[in-house]
Amino acid sequence: MPKEIRWGILGCGDVTEVKSGPALRSPLQSRLVSVMRRDAAKAADYAARHGVPRWTDNADALIADPELNAIYVATPPSTHADYTIRALRAGKDVLVEKPMALTPRECDAIEAAVADTGRRLSVAYYRRCLPRFERLREIVETGLIGVPRAAELRHYRPVDALPKQSWKLDPEICGGGIFADVHVHTLDWLTYLFGPPVAARGLTKRQAGRYAAEDLVAFTVDFGDVVATGLCVYATDQHDESLTIHGSDGHVSMGAFGGAPIRLVRDGQTQELRLPDPGQTHAPLIAQVVAHFRGEGPNPCDARAGRQATDMLASIYASPTMQGSNTSRR
Repeated sequence: MPKEIRWGILGCGDVTEVKSGPALRSPLQSRLVSVMRRDAAKAADYAARHGVPRWTDNADALIADPELNAIYVATPPSTHADYTIRALRAGKDVLVEKPMALTPRECDAIEAAVADTGRRLSVAYYRRCLPRFERLREIVETGLIGVPRAAELRHYRPVDALPKQSWKLDPEICGGGIFADVHVHTLDWLTYLFGPPVAARGLTKRQAGRYAAEDLVAFTVDFGDVVATGLCVYATDQHDESLTIHGSDGHVSMGAFGGAPIRLVRDGQTQELRLPDPGQTHAPLIAQVVAHFRGEGPNPCDARAGRQATDMLASIYASPTMQGSNTSRR
């Protein structure tokens, strides 16, 4: 097992500025050696600002770099499968951004490459390790709300509250729109809590028609004993989002963003718990990934676990809709 994890970032864009990039240097025995971006000037600027020894504008050069033993694939989702498989076959361990890939077939190819090469792969579903999400999971699993019955997701945004990166609204690159980009995390976390889903269905629409992707998603996921439902509308007049777990003896809710507090309601009493997110939100995940790559701990999210969210997205976007509707499907 490697004594030191020597990272290269493939795609040093916005997500790597604060959330993840600096965290690659936080654990002991972990070092960020090189970064890559197709725009050479931006790659050089990133390296200078973050104190990274090397940079390149060539993905092949980064993947082939003999000093690196781990690659963080942080490119848009449409390239995840290609770069991940190439990095694995070059003898690198890989941390790949969410979703693991755009389609179940691409996930199959990644799983096959992991098996063929014997390399390690983790998927960057960082909420599995974030302290407040871990506390929320603990509340449910220890029975503080009784037997869990249902999970309910609500997410509303005004039509002009668009992501900075336009590719996040392009289904060919992102696999969908805002829902696919943001709530693939939620779908993954629900499987982390409740186990593999039995079935998933959805309804998608382009109500405002401002961009190629859908701006409404309604879904149902059957986890066996628990059913998860969601309504996400991105052409409204309000900002609102929450995930609520309903149990036989109470319920608990939390927003996904901005270190939102946990609200636990039982016996007619409300308790609010605050666990601030770390400055680098990927840091708890990366600490576990580094330990795993060094052979010192379990994988926080392996390829089999990582593909479940992709499978659910595919089912939600592929569900049949009424003839003549203005629905956008993957």
